[in-house]
Amino acid sequence: MDIKLKNRHRFSLVLAAVAVLTASVVMVGLYPFFKNESARHEEPVYQDQAFLRYLVYGNYVLGLEQAQYQQGDILSPFQFFFPQAEKELKSQSDSPSPGGEDSQSEEFDPDGTKERRDYIKQLRQNCIREFDSWNRYFGVIRNSLDYQVLDENGQVISDHSGGHSIQDSKDYVFQAVLHYDDLGRMKVVSARGEDTARLLTMLQDYGDLDPMKDYYWDSYLYEPELKLMNPRNITFAYGMTKQQVTVLKETETGSFDSYDNTDGVLKIFLGLVCAVAIAALLFSCLDVTWPESSRILRTPFEVVAGAGLGGVSFGAGLTKLVSVTNQGELYETLLRANFLPGVAEIMVKLWNLLWWSVPFAIAYWSVLCLRDVFHIGVKRYLRERTLFGWFCSWVKNCCIKIYHYVGSINLKEQSDKTIFRIVGINFIILAVLCSLWFFGIGVLVLYSILLFFIMRKYYRDLSEKYRILLKATNQIAEGNLDVAIEEDLSVFEPFKKEIQKIQSGFKVAVDEEVKSQKLKTDLISNMSHDLKTPLTAIITYVNLLKDDHATPEQRKAYIDILEQKSMRLKSLIEDLFEISKANSNNVTLNLADVDIVSLLKEVSLELSDKIEESTIDFRWNLPDEKIVLPLDGQKTYRIFDNLLTNIIKYAMPNTRAYIDMKKEDGYVVTSLKNVSAAELTFNPEEITERFARGDQSRNTEGSGLGMAIAKSFVELQNGRLLVEVEADLFRVIIRWPIS
Repeated sequence: MDIKLKNRHRFSLVLAAVAVLTASVVMVGLYPFFKNESARHEEPVYQDQAFLRYLVYGNYVLGLEQAQYQQGDILSPFQFFFPQAEKELKSQSDSPSPGGEDSQSEEFDPDGTKERRDYIKQLRQNCIREFDSWNRYFGVIRNSLDYQVLDENGQVISDHSGGHSIQDSKDYVFQAVLHYDDLGRMKVVSARGEDTARLLTMLQDYGDLDPMKDYYWDSYLYEPELKLMNPRNITFAYGMTKQQVTVLKETETGSFDSYDNTDGVLKIFLGLVCAVAIAALLFSCLDVTWPESSRILRTPFEVVAGAGLGGVSFGAGLTKLVSVTNQGELYETLLRANFLPGVAEIMVKLWNLLWWSVPFAIAYWSVLCLRDVFHIGVKRYLRERTLFGWFCSWVKNCCIKIYHYVGSINLKEQSDKTIFRIVGINFIILAVLCSLWFFGIGVLVLYSILLFFIMRKYYRDLSEKYRILLKATNQIAEGNLDVAIEEDLSVFEPFKKEIQKIQSGFKVAVDEEVKSQKLKTDLISNMSHDLKTPLTAIITYVNLLKDDHATPEQRKAYIDILEQKSMRLKSLIEDLFEISKANSNNVTLNLADVDIVSLLKEVSLELSDKIEESTIDFRWNLPDEKIVLPLDGQKTYRIFDNLLTNIIKYAMPNTRAYIDMKKEDGYVVTSLKNVSAAELTFNPEEITERFARGDQSRNTEGSGLGMAIAKSFVELQNGRLLVEVEADLFRVIIRWPIS
């Protein structure tokens, strides 16, 4: 991708992040406004969630006070609310550990006793801290309301109402009676005030909550004795006169804001969503190609619409977060988790910022996805960016494939014709049976039975044909390449020709293997003979040199012969190495632009002495211009040297040899022709194999590798060498393609 395009995409991403973050910051910054705005509502204070929560907390405070009064002793909150845990902790403290202090370490706690004691201690600390919080909350409203505590028989055991009966008095604009049964389950007996149904619901919800649930460990969740025990067989009655409501509203306004300002929060949220959408439209004009290069921006319309509506709905539901934040519940939870006040305040803001950024980010993304309709057009958008368009395209492609498949059915072929006929007949039969209604069921059973026997017969016939085919292939695998299949194989009939091809291929492979084995035998016999001859001569003349009676002239002659034979042996070994490397593709080619006309002339000059001694008249027909090809000069020199040397060795003396070179149909064609001194009785294709010699008596100095080396070097350089024989005329043709 172009660097400028990448930078443009990054800039668009930054703008998106800025728009989403700005909207989220504005939303979080308006929280105090929601709080102050709600304070101006005329809703009674006793409808406030915080007030009702404080009221339920008062049940625990009054319950502990009443227990202390009845027992005439001071009870700790943990003793009252967790009596079994307090006893267990006390018994563990009174009984000394058998292992001393060291036994309290983790490695000496196989049954989890220490862990349980630590949990109970921590639970006691949290209980005391929470009770202090409940007492503080209840203290905010305690002096502004009347309350009574009644025993299980309905008798007043604690009265702070000035002698009034809270349950029966009509002077109270707010009244709530909360009863705890013998299992500690709270029930709202009665409630009075504006929107009584809402009061009943909220009071019951707070009464059903366990205020200590956040402090229970998972491993002790199912142990009732380690959970908070509510007051039992006791009733709490609360009441507020109109004057008490007014006084509490005026003195504690900051503590009881209603926060039921869903409409105000929703309106501002929807306004910010519209602002983010407009910003997305404007910013997207700066980079209209972004959706094309980003897969997430090519999401189908149905998914985008669903995600957008879901994001807006999610944001509308975040009004509860405003209430929780303004009332300080989230802040208090963090303080209870031992966070510092400053850190807790920052985390509250970041938490709100995170959640508000989600709907704004979804809105921005949705607009970017929908904005692409202006860039690619409505028609293409509906086709490429909607699930309905994808489905229609899939249906269209399926119809096209079915159409082509049906069109490709060739009723002239036996298999297609048979299948078409069977399907047609079956359709007609089933159509007739369906028209017979109830009686068609019996006929359908008979038809199914008949169809079963027909299909079984057809399947058995296919199985028999398959066994014949399998038997033939097994015989071929065992080495019988002459096996023939005479039976009619029906649908497997095309496999006959394929098996015949396999047989022919195997025969060629076997012939090649036999030929390769023959060449290996030639390697042993021919090289043994060719290497043994000079080696025997060397050994013989070395022994002659050891003779003390040999004259200096004889020694010099012996040394000359030794040199000749050793050079002959060296030449044979070098040729053997060359052909071995060529056949194993272990030759490194140093390709360069080579003028093969000049190279051929250079070879002829190097061999000029031998040419003159041979009495052969060489006729050269070479082009005047240069012919440059990408070749390895050294390997090409060796090719021409071997071919010209063969002419000198095997051509009939006092005859003519013709060397021609020309361009022909995009190739450079070089031909060398001569009349052989010996009768040409060999196969032209065999002369280029290893150790093949025109001199079958092996009286010449040849190694049988010259033609093989020449052919290998030509083919390595993308050329082709061809040998032709006509009577005693021997011709070699080399073709190289012109680049």
